[in-house]
Amino acid sequence: MSQNLVSAVLTDSDAASAQQSLTDARAKLSFLLSLQPDDVVSLIKVGNTFLPFIDKAYQTVKDHPEILPSVFDKDEFFKDYELVGKIRPILNQINQLAEGLQKTYYAVVSDAMVAALDVYSAVKQHKDKVSGLNVVADDLGVFFKKSKAKTVSTAK
Repeated sequence: MSQNLVSAVLTDSDAASAQQSLTDARAKLSFLLSLQPDDVVSLIKVGNTFLPFIDKAYQTVKDHPEILPSVFDKDEFFKDYELVGKIRPILNQINQLAEGLQKTYYAVVSDAMVAALDVYSAVKQHKDKVSGLNVVADDLGVFFKKSKAKTVSTAK
């Protein structure tokens, strides 16, 4: 069996640099929240359909601030609006990166598993011909041992 979906090298230096960049990004986004699932469920979900609504509301507040009650925090609304505009492209880029990284991981771990299965097959084929391969065959074979199903005894 042969498979080679990914053929790449990530140097230790590049891996460390990528991790440091992510750490730096996390530090610059220090305001990120860690909400509980119940908290997330309670939030209004805004997709692309309602972003223009928020844009129009923002413009309305800028053009006609006098229509809003004094308890409405215009400054906080403006900060939220600006933050949405700055976070959205970062989120899109991170989502694309995460998706690409996840798919590449799936492919490369599959490549490694297919190759490892080829190795296991060769070990089994040559275990009686090469000294020490019996032990390797046993070590690798552990991963394919089926656990015995527990027998259910019926009491009478």
